[in-house]
Amino acid sequence: MIDWTNVLLDVGIAPSTYKEEFSIKCPFHEDKIDSCSINIEKGVWICFAGCGSGNLKGFLQKYLNYSRLQIDNLLHEQEADFDINLFDKFMVDDDEKLPETDFPFMCDLVPKWIVERGFNRYTLEKWGCAINTYNDLIIPVKDNDKRLVGWISRRLNANPKYMYSKGLKKSKLLFGACHLDIHPFICITEGSLDTMWLDQHGFGSVALLGSSMSKKQKEMLYNISTQEFVICLDNDTTGLRAMNKIFKELSTSFIVSYITLPTGIKDVQDVRNQDQLCDIINKRNYW
Repeated sequence: MIDWTNVLLDVGIAPSTYKEEFSIKCPFHEDKIDSCSINIEKGVWICFAGCGSGNLKGFLQKYLNYSRLQIDNLLHEQEADFDINLFDKFMVDDDEKLPETDFPFMCDLVPKWIVERGFNRYTLEKWGCAINTYNDLIIPVKDNDKRLVGWISRRLNANPKYMYSKGLKKSKLLFGACHLDIHPFICITEGSLDTMWLDQHGFGSVALLGSSMSKKQKEMLYNISTQEFVICLDNDTTGLRAMNKIFKELSTSFIVSYITLPTGIKDVQDVRNQDQLCDIINKRNYW
């Protein structure tokens, strides 16, 4: 079963209401009214202005400019997450705290491969990382009150690379917010390792745990004490699209900038050289 609400959120399309059917401004033409209707339960869409209609796979293919195979791979990754019932959980009040949980892993051990990628012992201990029997890196997820609310499994040679503990509502979290100090700017990333990597190099950072920013995450960003947000999303089409949307949401109240990654570099964690990483951040771009 495909969780279409979560899929749409991850590609930057926020439902106007969390019901089985809702309307949004059509992404395929300049839209002054909500002329595009999406039905989550049936998995279909229609633009009443004439842009098209059909199933949501076709909608994503058109929206992301992906091949059918790329869409199938994207949806496979969504289905492989531990928690496939996020739609029901969006009915919960945004102000309700996520439930606290236990951490059934050994925190004094981490897989060798994560150290070989450049993470030092101090960072891995600071973030409370652990290992499981499959040699995955386990990263605790804490809320702003430093309560453990779940964890992320970062797998080395498996697809999808990231899996999440059951019940973890990514849209209600800013990964890393509980570790923030006072910074003149805060970096916004997609993934947990990106945020940990920036933190290791002295940059304050939070991760959306995806490419889209939810209403709750926007509210949490507005409560961070900083002058500027630096968008550090993945170096791909989805990241670029999400970057522009996040800019529109934050630029009315904050200075918003963005980094440019070299060709062939997927994300900030792929920048292993400290001087190069600092140069990329310091030479960030402004609209």
